[in-house]
Amino acid sequence: MVSGMTIAIIMGVLLLVLIFSGYYLFAALGGVALIAGLTFWGPDVFQSVYFSTFKYCKDYGLLAVPLFVLMGQLLNQSGVAKRLFDHLSIALGRQRGGMAIAATLIAILFAATTGIVGASVVSMGLLFTKPMLEAKYNKSLTAGVIISGGTLGILIPPSIMLVFMGSAANVSVGKLFYGAMTPGILLGVAYIIYIKIIANVKKDYAPPMPEEELSKYSRKEIIKGCVLHVLPVAVVIFSVLGAIWMGWCPATEAAALGVLASFVIALLYHSITFDVIKKTLIETIKLTSMVYAVSIFGNLFVTVFMRLGCSTAITRLFASMPIGKWGVFAIMMATIFVLGFLMDWIAVCMITIPIFVPIAVSVGFDACYFLSMMALIMQTAFLSPPMAASIFYFQGVAKDSITTQETIRGVWPFMGIQLIVFLLCAIFPQIVSWLPNMLVG
Repeated sequence: MVSGMTIAIIMGVLLLVLIFSGYYLFAALGGVALIAGLTFWGPDVFQSVYFSTFKYCKDYGLLAVPLFVLMGQLLNQSGVAKRLFDHLSIALGRQRGGMAIAATLIAILFAATTGIVGASVVSMGLLFTKPMLEAKYNKSLTAGVIISGGTLGILIPPSIMLVFMGSAANVSVGKLFYGAMTPGILLGVAYIIYIKIIANVKKDYAPPMPEEELSKYSRKEIIKGCVLHVLPVAVVIFSVLGAIWMGWCPATEAAALGVLASFVIALLYHSITFDVIKKTLIETIKLTSMVYAVSIFGNLFVTVFMRLGCSTAITRLFASMPIGKWGVFAIMMATIFVLGFLMDWIAVCMITIPIFVPIAVSVGFDACYFLSMMALIMQTAFLSPPMAASIFYFQGVAKDSITTQETIRGVWPFMGIQLIVFLLCAIFPQIVSWLPNMLVG
């Protein structure tokens, strides 16, 4: 009889071969599950296809995915980001790096309203690239600021990835939101500190705005403009996170409140047209379909993997290693870090969560803490070539003004910052755990 470890190796290798051969992720996951199931289990594997599909079609928590996507698309169409950037850039214009700091602050705010990296990076690239280059900002710094800031949308809640991870690991999405919030804000603050340092060390990288430009606006006008355009974003954030925080409703219902708030704001900004609604709905359906397809066939892969004893064999292997819980933690996070160089975040989650979360719990880690740290290290996956989804999103809108080489040079320092914040959260776990423990227990 073939051992669980042998089957795990066969399934892992076959999955990687299919992914790197260019097959869609859901097809690779489902194909490997069916091949391994028929070979080592039997025809009963076909019943699992039905149960896997049924499970995710009735998963109430995953209803948050299309709602959060729709919310983010509506808010992007409202034009509030551009207006806020214009006013914040002027408010911070007298200091070096002021425009880059304004972009990062807006990225932190909008991370709490979109939850989708692609939408955040593309929107920020379209809005901020041209003004920053016209202000004589260094091209690599411009790219790094926009890409790293846009990527915060997958960490700061509400995040599609956190909803996906919570559903895959059977962990409270609300608790996971709280666990990722503090590291996400800390990461944004670290970006701002780096921008201030580099702008003052290399004075030609991020010059202040010309005085004649700043003199056109009074202090009262600047403050009023910033407050007026921050307010709509704050309303959306409170409608989602505030509803969860106050205990009014769970994440799915809070997402529906966020959609309502975003729609009202888009109406007030006169941004709702037939074409906008059509584009918003199409993008929502496309992304939701992808998430559901991967979830269904990913669950099939996990079912077969566990049924054949692979998960148990790997858990025993890690638990028997004489390296302690933090040694096991380091190996798992290093694996996720390396996979992030090669695969999309959904692939990394579907491959690692079913294997690593039970191991983490068995050696003494809280599942919420482990998933929050996993989400934090996944930030690097969006910036690290060859996969580097955020780089490709950005190059799609800025390739005429900033080369790929300049973009890659710009993201390396921000990857270093991500790793530093990750190490801080590993050394001081309270950074991650204090908020969910205080609010949820």
